[in-house]
Amino acid sequence: MRNKILTVCAGICLLALTGCEKELMTYEGKDCIYFDVRKGAEWIDKDLWSHEFYSTVSFGSTLDDDIPLSLKVQASGMPADYDREFSVVVAADSTELQSGDFDGLASTYVIKAGETSTNIDLTFHRTKHMYGDTLLLQLQLVENEHFSLMYTDFGKAPEQYDPTSNPVFDYNHDASVHNIFVFDVMSRPKQWAGSNVTGIGSLGAFSPKKWKLIMELTGTTIDDFSSAKTMPSARMAAIGETLARYLIEKAIAREPVLDEDGTMMYCNAVSTLGGSNAWAPFTTPEEYYQ
Repeated sequence: MRNKILTVCAGICLLALTGCEKELMTYEGKDCIYFDVRKGAEWIDKDLWSHEFYSTVSFGSTLDDDIPLSLKVQASGMPADYDREFSVVVAADSTELQSGDFDGLASTYVIKAGETSTNIDLTFHRTKHMYGDTLLLQLQLVENEHFSLMYTDFGKAPEQYDPTSNPVFDYNHDASVHNIFVFDVMSRPKQWAGSNVTGIGSLGAFSPKKWKLIMELTGTTIDDFSSAKTMPSARMAAIGETLARYLIEKAIAREPVLDEDGTMMYCNAVSTLGGSNAWAPFTTPEEYYQ
């Protein structure tokens, strides 16, 4: 008897679901496009991550001079049986990047027949005027005969994106606009042995210029210095000695390596290995060669 009741209930549920499916409406209205950029771990479906109104390109966390960036543009509504073109332009009044800072932006893009999205693929290049600054590139979608721009006031999705979470970058809530912040700012890593006050230590005072030189000379990476695991003091000292030998060699050749403050780059091994060619922290070239 119990099995008969379960079977009858299952049949009723199936009929109910079938009835509901018949009542579902398809999308009606004009199709629109919007930036549907999401950030998250690569091993998770990107559609599960919340919508973001901005992207960041950080040259301060890499030694690479070129960084790719892909921006998804999504169309609402059902897929069409024909290709649909759209354009995206640089909003000149809200952009601080220069033409040589990036490339890859096409005059037109296509959402192909049977599809509802495409990607805008850009490549950003490290340039001198980015150093120590944060510059904005703003992209704007353009309305045309295929698409309108309806999502101009994207709000907070439940348990997802909060427009007030980052008031510095997230001031834009218009999904037809996407802000890209590009910066080349290297901050002092966790693993750095040296004082910016006295200038002494295995690596001396920190500066982005010195850190880049150390990585070039020693083959170390940003991750080596940014790890939460403490770098062994012997390895730190060896890195300092490699740097010092290079600095001393350049100083003897009258090609001193200057730090960002205009003084001769220094670490403790300059004193221990340099002998009569050594110098103290924050020594200027003029003082050294007198």
